[in-house]
Amino acid sequence: MQDHRAQRHLVYLDNAATSWPKPPQVGEAMAAFLRDSAGNPGRGGHELARAASAVVDESRAVLARLVNAKAEKRIVLTHGCTDALNMAIHGIMRSAMIASCGSSKPRVVCSCLEHNAVLRTLHCYATGGLIDLDVITCGRDGLIDPDEYLRHCDERTILACLTHASNVVGTIQETGRIGKGLRERSPHALYLVDVAQTLGHLPIDAEAGYADLMAIAGHKGLRGPTGTGGLYVGERAYPDDPDSPRLFCERRGGTGMKGVGLDMPTELPDALEAGTANAVGFAGLLAAVDAKCEQEHRTERALTARLLDGLASARGVTVYGLPGVEGRTAVVLFNIGGVHPREVADRLDREFHIAVRGGVHCAPLAHHAIGTGEDGAVRASVGPCNSNDDVDALLDAIGAITPRAAARVTGSPR
Repeated sequence: MQDHRAQRHLVYLDNAATSWPKPPQVGEAMAAFLRDSAGNPGRGGHELARAASAVVDESRAVLARLVNAKAEKRIVLTHGCTDALNMAIHGIMRSAMIASCGSSKPRVVCSCLEHNAVLRTLHCYATGGLIDLDVITCGRDGLIDPDEYLRHCDERTILACLTHASNVVGTIQETGRIGKGLRERSPHALYLVDVAQTLGHLPIDAEAGYADLMAIAGHKGLRGPTGTGGLYVGERAYPDDPDSPRLFCERRGGTGMKGVGLDMPTELPDALEAGTANAVGFAGLLAAVDAKCEQEHRTERALTARLLDGLASARGVTVYGLPGVEGRTAVVLFNIGGVHPREVADRLDREFHIAVRGGVHCAPLAHHAIGTGEDGAVRASVGPCNSNDDVDALLDAIGAITPRAAARVTGSPR
């Protein structure tokens, strides 16, 4: 049976979840890797193993350059941003437990905008009575007040977490200002910054932003395959001095570097990189980074402005977050009065072949803070492959849905 949907042009506006379409070079590079280089990186000295290792090493170097890491070894390759965040949080918690030995309960500070990868992981420790957790709320515009955030940081604080930009409303946070203040107010606390929504869209500098740890996604702004990411590990989180306190290694196993003995290596990145890396995925990520161009961000900003302008004049539509493109990523959150956001997303998909995302976007506390509650809202996120026609198609579809929604609310005939 012929699939008529496949013949229609898909308007993909869910780039905050994962970028699509990927550059054609990505699939080509992955296919070439599987054909020519698919050994196990670091496990063996033969030709295929060396070729796979070269891909992994180059990926590490590229990510180090993108976040301005002082040394390539300070990029630990992961299976995505959630993997990186878990590695950082669990590693810090275990290190704190070992160091505290029953002394005062440690404190962790985060924002209400964090992804569930942070919130659920911290909630696990808080409900177990192992930490005091302070969650800092935001304004309706999605901004965290740096002074309010820092007021909750004290001498007991061991970790402060902050997303660089909300995946819900796209608001960009003052991570550098908060990082600098944290060093002054809680000098022993480590600072974990989530750049899943900004790397590939905005310049990132881990050193200048005072980040001790930085979680990286390869499949969003960098336009690489899913299952790729990294964790930047700064010197305060993992000192070169082997006798200094450091991030605890939660994942253990083979590294290829140290085969003898049951202890993990102590040198980065092997100390935190047990198991076989997703080398084929990183081959695709390298191709994606090579394919990026400076025009991409300008395209996204122009399309976001067009979408915001169109929604501002749409009847029965509420837009959340900052009013313009300044201070935000290419994420636009809205609701249509009288229609559940999941129904809006479903109708856009089925009736208009437009891909957006409705709901709470794995960040439920953010939705409560901005007033969208448990139902959430509809998120549209443009990418560099979108066009004015794509934005206009969404606006036309919203216009077609809205009159029926208004009729439902007022009880007037359709």
